[in-house]
Amino acid sequence: MSKKTRSPGARWSRASSDNPFHEGIEGDATGHRPHRLESILHEQLQSILRDEASDPALDGVVLVSLRLSIDGGVARIAYAVEAPLCEASRVEQASRAALVRATGFLRARLADLLHLKRLPTLTFTFVGVQAPGAVQAGPEGGAPWPA
Repeated sequence: MSKKTRSPGARWSRASSDNPFHEGIEGDATGHRPHRLESILHEQLQSILRDEASDPALDGVVLVSLRLSIDGGVARIAYAVEAPLCEASRVEQASRAALVRATGFLRARLADLLHLKRLPTLTFTFVGVQAPGAVQAGPEGGAPWPA
């Protein structure tokens, strides 16, 4: 029997294990776009909150991580607030309400900046209070959700 298993004009199948262009990437079939988009959204949202938000309840809000859903329709954003640790419950309630009020503004600003076909819905999750001046995690580190 011949070692040649496909006809000369046939294309490589994605499922084929003998595909020379498949370089062992088995678990991450989504590509780099979602990761780049997560990073861009994280940076843009952080700069909007820092530079343009006028609500005093948003002072000290630091975005810890941002994860997009598989279809890109929902962005789950984990945030912490720089405040004294004794005020954790008050700061959590105030920042949560302020972010709910600011969600429309944030999405409108992101739509102006990014020109995406479909902008994700923003959901915020409070992860804690950090002391003012503490080192914060970047967009890649300290993610509270598994990859």
